[in-house]
Amino acid sequence: MNTKKEPGELRLLFLSDGLAPFVTGGMQQHSTLLVKYMAPLVQHITLMHCGPTNSPAPSANEVLNEIGNPPNVQVVGIPFVDRGTFPGHYLRASRRLSRAYFHAADGLSNYDAVYAQGLMGNAFLRKHPKVMVNLHGLEMFQEGFSLQEKFAKVLIRSSFQNQIRNAWRLVSLGGKLTDILIANGVAEDSIAIIPNGIESKWILSEEELIARTERRRDERIRFVMVGRNEFRKGLHVLRAAMSDLIDAIELHMIGDWPKWDSGIHKVVHHGVIRDKMVLMAILDDCDVLLVPSLSEGMPTVILEAAARGLPSIAADVGAVAEIVPRMNLIDAENVGELTARLSSTLNEPDFIRIGKLFDFRQVANRTVHEMIDQ
Repeated sequence: MNTKKEPGELRLLFLSDGLAPFVTGGMQQHSTLLVKYMAPLVQHITLMHCGPTNSPAPSANEVLNEIGNPPNVQVVGIPFVDRGTFPGHYLRASRRLSRAYFHAADGLSNYDAVYAQGLMGNAFLRKHPKVMVNLHGLEMFQEGFSLQEKFAKVLIRSSFQNQIRNAWRLVSLGGKLTDILIANGVAEDSIAIIPNGIESKWILSEEELIARTERRRDERIRFVMVGRNEFRKGLHVLRAAMSDLIDAIELHMIGDWPKWDSGIHKVVHHGVIRDKMVLMAILDDCDVLLVPSLSEGMPTVILEAAARGLPSIAADVGAVAEIVPRMNLIDAENVGELTARLSSTLNEPDFIRIGKLFDFRQVANRTVHEMIDQ
């Protein structure tokens, strides 16, 4: 196999654990955009994907329409089946899906490199010389804040250490995530530091940002929180902080969040939103993004909010400090810090915004060159 090729000669096998908007999640959105923007740079991509758990995979036509119908992308859909209930069932289902991908691959010698999201490359390790793995947030190696969470992280850690030990290269989104990989024995020259990105079409111009600020200057501050209803996303931290606030806030919730008695505060539930234009419209109507997570990678939602002119108040976990100014960071699960930050924002709503955003064309270009430069 020729290990040194020009980008336009590269034939890639891309293993995803779902694609946005068909499956919700930052990793799924990352997969969709990465394939979309790598396609013009390489000769061929075989894209393997699944649908939501225990549901059919979206059709090839649906996927191709989502990524702009590139002629050099072949789509292979395989269902993700997980009907287990015992601890570790998700890991076992993920390994089964990886094996299904392996059996569906049309000869590994046809590909110059394999790019695997999460555990999807498990069956390909040591069977192809170039398996690049992106474990994204590495949450299983970040601090746990409850016995249940700590137990769950210990349970899955060995599976991710297997990826770390046997992958050809590991992708790091940057910041503390690079330190985690090194602490787990990865040589620095085996780490490809490639930050998360956003499509340029969503980024407001400087003139638009100024007009937006002027329009909202005299209105009440509106906070927004976006994500899946998981413990690590820190809703319990936000609720505790809100209960300690003297002044009422307006909070918009996007995702499958539960409703609760919010007392003096106004909470608006928008539910799960898959349409990106609808999401951006809600962000445009808000002022500050809240990300009180206990563990993260480099959250896409922070980049999306920044593209629309929203600063973030976020926990200093994962690679968040790479994209959120220090003055806007709080310690994870620190209710007092979050309460104080919310209170000061209501009274002095001046923030340092993110500087230049990383465009997904840059993400794709760097990914391709990391595959051919080694």
